[in-house]
Amino acid sequence: MLGLFWNIWIVSHKAVFIGLFTGGSALLWFTLLGRLRMGLGRANRLALMLERAKRRERDVLAMEKEIENPRARDFAEKARLAGLPSDWSYNRFLVLRAGMALSLLSLGLAAQLTNPEGIYGQSTGSWIWLLLKGGACIAVGWWMPMLFVLASASRRRGEYLMEIAKLAERLSVCVSDKADIRDMLIRAGRPLKLLSPHLQELTVMWGRDRRAAIWRFKESVGISEVFPLVNALEAISQADAREVAQVLKEQTAGIETTLAAEINRKIENAPVWISFYIMIPFGMIVLLFLYPWVITISEQLMTSFQG
Repeated sequence: MLGLFWNIWIVSHKAVFIGLFTGGSALLWFTLLGRLRMGLGRANRLALMLERAKRRERDVLAMEKEIENPRARDFAEKARLAGLPSDWSYNRFLVLRAGMALSLLSLGLAAQLTNPEGIYGQSTGSWIWLLLKGGACIAVGWWMPMLFVLASASRRRGEYLMEIAKLAERLSVCVSDKADIRDMLIRAGRPLKLLSPHLQELTVMWGRDRRAAIWRFKESVGISEVFPLVNALEAISQADAREVAQVLKEQTAGIETTLAAEINRKIENAPVWISFYIMIPFGMIVLLFLYPWVITISEQLMTSFQG
């Protein structure tokens, strides 16, 4: 029975490898042929552009339906902050997590079951240990993409925080030039990387509808630390031309105070995280020290139960 299981295992691995190779080759050649077809004529290029527009519209409609799910909404906010492409939906992310979990499980089982003759002598404890390893592989593969998204979102949140502070400081400097508010936003946002595209969109929409432009800016950035800057823009949009300088100075002072409080809070919480990071190597050392004892005790227990 175990020999049949081993043969099925080997054949399935070969079939998966051949299927992945065939699928990857097909995707590569389809992409190359699509680019070649796009360059043959204007009609083909227009058809390809229309097809891409329709596909993008279908993706947007599918994502709007998914946003009704609270988990999908939470993932959409984290994915946007982490810098993932806009077409990455929650269902696609779940497929990625499941694929990672199954891939690590397959690699782990392939590494453990390399010798078919050793399977016949496996005890019950060895099979339990093998199942625990498989569960660990599934857990690591399932949570690895989410941890990557959370780490990227946290890093970009810190970058956004620093750029908001720089923007507030530069706005307080540029206000003395008595320039137009759009010119001040453009000049203040030139050295910024993350906020620069949002500020360009804000300045374009500022002349048509200020409230809509500010709302769009808040939604596109998508973090709570931008709310003081949004309040400053709201106050500027409602102030007179002669009061813009005074209002901007007051609002930038409030922004700097809010960001300073946020930075101080992170500095106060930093020792807790540093202690946690320091404890990880000590925990690994303790596990490595106790591992031979655990193996010896488990073997003795298995021997006593079998005897």
